[in-house]
This record gives sequence, C-alpha cells and structure tokens, in this order.
Amino acid sequence: MNNILQRLPHYEVASKTAMLSVMHSGDTPNLADAFMTVARRIRHTHMNALEPFGLNPSQSRALHVLARAGQPVRLRVLADHLRIVARSATDIVDSLEDAGLVEREPDPADRRAVLVSLTDVGRTRLQAIDAARRDVAVELFDRLDPAERDELARIVNKITESW
Repeated sequence: MNNILQRLPHYEVASKTAMLSVMHSGDTPNLADAFMTVARRIRHTHMNALEPFGLNPSQSRALHVLARAGQPVRLRVLADHLRIVARSATDIVDSLEDAGLVEREPDPADRRAVLVSLTDVGRTRLQAIDAARRDVAVELFDRLDPAERDELARIVNKITESW
C-alpha cells in the first residue's frame, strides 16, 4: 500500500520535532493547533481515500447517515443530520442518485415529502469506502502502540463528551 501520508502537501504535515514541542509546551492554543494539524491530515487522507469512488466527504457522510438509519429518511431529516440546509442536501442527493447510490420515493405519510434510501449499489460502495477508511485509520494510528491508542481514544472521548 502506498503511504497516503507521504502524498500530503508539505505545508499540511508538521515535523515530529515541531509536533513534540507543541505537545510539551503546556500552551493550550498550541495543543489546539496540534489537534488541528492532525484533523487536517485525517481529512486529507480521507479525501484521498474517497477519490477513487468519485465522492466527496459530504456525499460519504450522507451515505453513512442513510446506512445508520436503516430505512428511508426524509430529505429534511438527512439535512438535519448533516447539519446543512435542505437545498444543499438536495444537491448531495441529486449527485448520489445520478451515481445510482441512492433512490428517492414519495413519502406515503406526506405527499410533499420525499424519502431517500440507499440502493444495493450504494450499500456495496459504502462497504468499499469503509474498507478504505479503515486502511487510512491503520496507516494513521498503527504507529501508536495499543496502550497509546486506548489513551488517545480516552482523551478524545473526554473532550467530546464535554460539548
């Protein structure tokens, strides 16, 4: 497997020395900068992983929302889960429908509403996307030993639970 991280633009990748000095400085803004650097790296590697599928992160997120729902979802509900306006959700669904990954159907409970669901092709594509994302996660986090991964997960969960 090619090293995805090595294909990132130079300005996105912090040197180990710089990262370590940030992490040990005790300066909270620098710690936030370090997290942002990692977040950018993850985002870029995920974008690279989605490229062979012809999808962008918003489309991938929409597929994941639909898969988690396990049943047809109103377009408005999809938009709310994606935290975007309904018009933007319509654009995403249009592109996914053109690719044969989702389908629309009228909502039998409300003639004005539209339900969106994954097609079989969409489910298959999502499995391939998830496999590519797992490969990215392995590449990013396998340099940590299991105890470090557990500690990182604990810390990140602690931060996100406080929101």
